[in-house]
Amino acid sequence: MTWTEIEQLTYQVQQLPADRQQTSQQLSQVMVSAHSTMIEGSRVTVLEAFDFLLGVAPTLGPGKPLAGYDMLGDHARALELALQRADARQLPGPALLRELAAAVMQSTGRPTNTALGTVDPTQGDLRRGNVFIVGASSFPNAQKVPALVATLTGELRERMTVATTLREQLELAFEAHQRLVSIHPFNDGNGRTSRLLMNFVQRYYGQPLTIVFREDRQDYFAALEQSRVADDLTVFFDFMRGQHGKSLDYQLTAAEPSK
Repeated sequence: MTWTEIEQLTYQVQQLPADRQQTSQQLSQVMVSAHSTMIEGSRVTVLEAFDFLLGVAPTLGPGKPLAGYDMLGDHARALELALQRADARQLPGPALLRELAAAVMQSTGRPTNTALGTVDPTQGDLRRGNVFIVGASSFPNAQKVPALVATLTGELRERMTVATTLREQLELAFEAHQRLVSIHPFNDGNGRTSRLLMNFVQRYYGQPLTIVFREDRQDYFAALEQSRVADDLTVFFDFMRGQHGKSLDYQLTAAEPSK
C-alpha cells in the first residue's frame, strides 16, 4: 500500500461522523488488544475478546485458560493508559515505558530472583540478565539496557515535537516500535509494550491506531528480525505500512451502520 493510499484512507477515517468515529475507535482498540495478545500466545479469539471487553455481562469462552483473559484485560487497560498519556500530550521517558510494561504484566507477571536482585515485571523492572530467543539474533547486554532506553526516549521527545507530515509521524511510531523490541528491555511483555509505544505515538498525533494482525504474525517477526540484523528499517516500514492500511480498512468497515 502506498503512502498516497494511506493518506486517503486516513482522511476517510477522520471524516467519519462523530458517532461512527467513536464506534470505530472503540472497536479498533479491542482489535489492538485482541491481536496483540494472540500474537503472544493467547487463545482468546477476537469474538471472545469483544464479548469480554465490551459485553454487558462479559463471559469467558469455554475451555479457554484464564491466563488468556488476564493478558487481554491487562493489555486493554495498558492501552487505555497509553492513550490517556498521549491525550495529555505527555512526551515519553523511561518512566512511561516502565509504566506501560507494568500494566501489561499486572496479572500474569511473576518476580524473578537473580544474582543481581529481584526483577518484578508488575513494577516494570528492566531486565538484569541477558536474553536469547530461538530464531532471533542476539539482544543487547543487560548492562546497556538503561542507557539504550534513555537514548530512545530522549530521541523520541525531540523528534515527536517536529514531525509534521503523516508519513513522518507514522514512521516515527513504527521506528519506536522496532527499536524498543530490539532493545528488549524487560523480562517479558516486550512485544506488547513496543506495540503500545507505537500506538501512544500515533495517538499523540491524533492518528488512527495500527493493529498488528495475528494472521500476519510470521511475516511480522520476519520483518523485525530482518530490520534488526541489517540495521535497516526499510523492510519493517514496508510491512507496517501494510498493517496500517489494513487497520484503516477495518476501521472504515467496522464503522458502517450495518456492521
